[in-house]
Amino acid sequence: MPFRLQITYGERSLRIPLAEGELLVGSASEAEIRIPYPTVSRRHARLFVGEDGVEIEDLGSSNGTRIDGESVRGRTPVPPGKPLLFGTAVAVLESLRAQDSEIGIAMGDEWRASPGSLSGDEAHPAMTTLAPSVLESFTRVFLPGVLEVISGGSPALDRIQAIGQGLFSSLPCASVSISRDRDGEEGVIFEAERKRRREDNSELTPVEVGFEGWRFRVVFPVEKLARAYKPLVEVGAMLAGLVVCEDEGKGGASRHRIAAPAPPAPPSVSALIQKIYRSAARVAAGSISVLIRGESGTGKELLARYVHAASSRAEAPLVTLNCAALPRDLLEAELFGVEKGVATGVDSRPGRFEQAEGGTLFLDEIGDMAPDTQARILRVLQEKEVYRLGSGRPRRADVRVVSATNRDIDALLESGAFRPDLYHRIADWVVELPPLRKRREDIPNLAVHFLSRACAEAGVKPAGISKAALDVLAAAPWPGNIRQLEREMARVALFLEDGDLLESSLLQGSLFDGVQEGESGGSLRTQLEKAERIAIETALAAASGDVNAAARQLEVGRSTIYRRMTALGLAQK
Repeated sequence: MPFRLQITYGERSLRIPLAEGELLVGSASEAEIRIPYPTVSRRHARLFVGEDGVEIEDLGSSNGTRIDGESVRGRTPVPPGKPLLFGTAVAVLESLRAQDSEIGIAMGDEWRASPGSLSGDEAHPAMTTLAPSVLESFTRVFLPGVLEVISGGSPALDRIQAIGQGLFSSLPCASVSISRDRDGEEGVIFEAERKRRREDNSELTPVEVGFEGWRFRVVFPVEKLARAYKPLVEVGAMLAGLVVCEDEGKGGASRHRIAAPAPPAPPSVSALIQKIYRSAARVAAGSISVLIRGESGTGKELLARYVHAASSRAEAPLVTLNCAALPRDLLEAELFGVEKGVATGVDSRPGRFEQAEGGTLFLDEIGDMAPDTQARILRVLQEKEVYRLGSGRPRRADVRVVSATNRDIDALLESGAFRPDLYHRIADWVVELPPLRKRREDIPNLAVHFLSRACAEAGVKPAGISKAALDVLAAAPWPGNIRQLEREMARVALFLEDGDLLESSLLQGSLFDGVQEGESGGSLRTQLEKAERIAIETALAAASGDVNAAARQLEVGRSTIYRRMTALGLAQK
């Protein structure tokens, strides 16, 4: 079983893997585990690391060695998770899960996304993870999905475009282009491209494959990826060659569809999500209304933004409003606007319908809207004009409405809480986004995407995610869905240093479905807080209760020790 020692002293924190054998602990430069701290002797203690456990022996240090507050006498076993003090330097022995020392997902510069970016256009072209591997994604997701499409009755060009979208989603590429060579004239059938970051100066490498008149050009960010995935591009070209072009020889003109923007990063490997975004691209090309159903945190607003970006209204405003966040009167003022003089001190201002003129209005949580407000919205959609509160003059309201709800809209319709006539106005295309627990194959990609972004903002370069942590993430219940995963990765990024692996011990206990606490006696955070409490109490006792002197001994600022005393519930004596 691998072991590691986490040591905290002053404002510093170290994580030191323990090799089997004898290890000297002290402040001397020759110590295998060096702790340059005033309360640590040059030769403070010796660790004996074996396959089954760790023992410690104090070497006559000035300030002693303690385990859980008890002084070490002779060679003593070190229980994992118990506070271990070298003077006032706090340490905790961790027994790692075997797979926490193995990399499940490696992270380097190629994994970095632009801070704050969730757009597929702004993502780095190599932003797809290899866990599940590209080959696994290709064989288990791409091939079944594409074979289903090309065996159906859809037009030939649609089937070719499905192959192109599948390659673009499953390969870590910068762009995909498919064209058909007819009598020396090249016609583009499919194009998709991710924008590169401004600082990305890597040299792109194209892979070009021809088969039965089809020309596939897939561009990769580095030559190594191009060499590795050329066979998969060839498979895509062969599939295109097998498509029976039903309209060939009929003299009909080929239909050419403008390529929709790439789905949000990271590319989904879920066949269901890929199908939803393919359908969304088609729906976006028209003018019908959209209702997105799904639990909180499943990405409803992200899909709404995609529909807007893929529509002819993309250059016009996208205006959003959470209908559950406001009481009825304020909601109506936000939706329809107000006229000057409607109340004392109120100036004229437009509502969201006016602000979205010519564009898209996204109404989130529309199922929470009061019946009176529903009736007013229905009239706006029917008449394409809006009246501000307190005004008798109509204003133009040419908007496309995309709505979303996490409520059971069918139950609301049955109970009369939601108007059927409004439902039929806003639900020309109804789509339900699955919860994260039903698209677990996307968890690795999403986790590394959010972790990479959070670490980039924090200026940290971790080594990646361990296999054990990846297993926990993949099996977790995720009641908060993608939003919960995003927040969890933002939290753990605060505990990572350069070169660290995200290990399972850093994940919140709720992700383990109630089994996170084993024989160690509690979570790592609980044990560290206990050790910190002992260190502060020891320093205060040595300084006869003088907080300033204790702070100097611990090499922290006075405000820091006061803050930590308050957080740990240590009353000043």
